[in-house]
Amino acid sequence: MRTEILYVEDNPADVFLLGEAIRKQSDGVLLSSVDDGESALSFLHGAKLLPCAIVLDIGLPRIDGTEVLKVLKSNPSFRSVPTAVFADQSAQRQMKKDGHLPELFLTKPSDLDGYDTVAGQILALCDSTNYAKAAERSD
Repeated sequence: MRTEILYVEDNPADVFLLGEAIRKQSDGVLLSSVDDGESALSFLHGAKLLPCAIVLDIGLPRIDGTEVLKVLKSNPSFRSVPTAVFADQSAQRQMKKDGHLPELFLTKPSDLDGYDTVAGQILALCDSTNYAKAAERSD
């Protein structure tokens, strides 16, 4: 079974750096990426197999990461997929106020070692879930 992480990020450099860090730690995990919230929702609705985790940037074009998270957490088809969100303190407070929380809050790394750390956290998020259960679609 293929294990996939969906990374929703509009900065190609961030996608590349996280992809490299994930590949260094786990060659069996595919990092797929889309660059806006609307594309993320389309990707998920068309997926035959759900990703083991979804990583969201908050500042996305079209539909921002906060709105994508709300859709994911309110949709029975996607709510079981763990989410990680790159968010600063004010965005975290707003998400807590709204009641739509990811499983993991992350801070964007400022160096390569930071990407290795974040990749490890995301891979642990994938490992901590029952992937087979998360992959079952209810629609």
